[in-house]
Amino acid sequence: MTDADTTTGTVTTKGAWDPAASTPHHVLDQAHLPVMTLRESALANNTAVMQAYVDRHGLLFAPHMKTHMAPDLAARQIDAGAWGVTVASVQQAMVAWEHGVHRILVANEVLDPAGLAWLASRRTVDPDADVLCSVDSAAGVAAAVAAQGAVGGELHVLVELGFPGGRTGVRSPDDARALARLAHDAGLALRGVSGYEGGLPGVDAAREYVDGVLDVAEDVRGLVDGRGLLSMGGSAWFDAVVDAVARRTDDLDVLLRSGAYLTHDDGFYAERTPFGRHPAEGSLVAAIEVWGRVTSCPEPGLALVAVGKRDISFDEGLPVVRAVRPGGTAGAAQVVPPPGAVTVTRLDDQHCYLALADDAPELTPGDVVVFGISHPCTVFDKWRQVHVLADDDTVLRTIATWF
Repeated sequence: MTDADTTTGTVTTKGAWDPAASTPHHVLDQAHLPVMTLRESALANNTAVMQAYVDRHGLLFAPHMKTHMAPDLAARQIDAGAWGVTVASVQQAMVAWEHGVHRILVANEVLDPAGLAWLASRRTVDPDADVLCSVDSAAGVAAAVAAQGAVGGELHVLVELGFPGGRTGVRSPDDARALARLAHDAGLALRGVSGYEGGLPGVDAAREYVDGVLDVAEDVRGLVDGRGLLSMGGSAWFDAVVDAVARRTDDLDVLLRSGAYLTHDDGFYAERTPFGRHPAEGSLVAAIEVWGRVTSCPEPGLALVAVGKRDISFDEGLPVVRAVRPGGTAGAAQVVPPPGAVTVTRLDDQHCYLALADDAPELTPGDVVVFGISHPCTVFDKWRQVHVLADDDTVLRTIATWF
C-alpha cells in the first residue's frame, strides 16, 4: 500500500485515495467509513500544554514517536520545542531519521547486529546527530562494542535500571553501577541512566523508583563525559518523575519521553494523566475519533456498527460513544447520548456491538456513530492515513503513518 499525495487529494479509507476531494470538505462527504480523525484544536492545545509543562520544570523532551509514527505529528512536537523523539526500535528510528529527525532516543535494548551498526554509524553520516540506546547486560555491551568496531563508529548508551517484575533494565542499583563501569571501560560512550516508571501501580511507587534511579545517575556521573543524562517518563506518572528529579544536580539533564499526551484519550490516560492530579498545570483534550456507520439494528436494545478490532483500540478498554449523527450525512445534527445510554459491549474483527438503554437516541441503519478511544498507541497502527479536522468537521489535511 502506498501513501497518497495529500497535496492533491484526500485519503478516504485506510488505503483508498480520492483525487476529487482536493478542496476542504466535511469528513462525511464521499467518505468510505470507517475513518480515523484527529481534532486540530485538541492537537494544538495538547502540544502547547505539554511543552509548557516540561519547560516549566526544566526538562528536555523527546516524546515517544511510537505512539503515532506520523512524521507530520513529530514535526509539530519538535517545532514546539522538543529536543527530538523517542522510539522503541531501530526500524522506528530509521523512519524518524529519514524524515529529518536526527536526535533520537531508542528507549530499548538493541542486540541486533545490523541495528546496532546503523546506530553506531549515525554520527559518521551527520556529525550533529545524537542517537542513543539502552543497555542492561554484559551481552548488550559486548554486542554494542562489536558493532561500533565493525563500522568504525560510536555508540552512545544509557544503562537501564528496572524494577522486580518490570520489563527491561538491571534489577539493582549495584548492578547498574557495575554495568555503567563495564560500558565505559569497554569503550562505549556512556551518557547516563534510563528507566521506565509506567509499569508501576501508582504515582507513589513511581516516585520512589525514580528517586532510586536518580541516585544511580548521580553515582555514575564520573564516567560520563560532559553533562549527565537521566531518561524517564511514560504518560501516566510523569509527575512522579518531576517530583523525584527536583533534587538533581545542575550538571544532570532529565529527558522525558511521554508520548500519549499529544492525542490523549477517553479512557486509560484520561483516568491517569498527571494533569488530572495537578489541574493548575493545564489540561489535555482527547483528539482521536473513529467514525463508523450503523449497519444493523436486529433487535431492541442492540445496534451493530461497522467498526471492529481492525479499526480501533481495545487492549486498555473498549471504545466509548461520543456522538451520533442521525442519517449519517454531512448536514446531520450531532446528538450526544446521555451518559450510559449507548455502550460498547463487544468488538469483533469488523463489528461493534452497542447496547442501547431506554434513554438512548433511536439508532437506524445508515446513522453514523463517532467513537472515542482508550490507549492511542494501538489505534494509530491500524491506519496508514488519518484525517485532521477543524472543529466544524472540515478535513484540513490528511497525514500518513509509517508502521
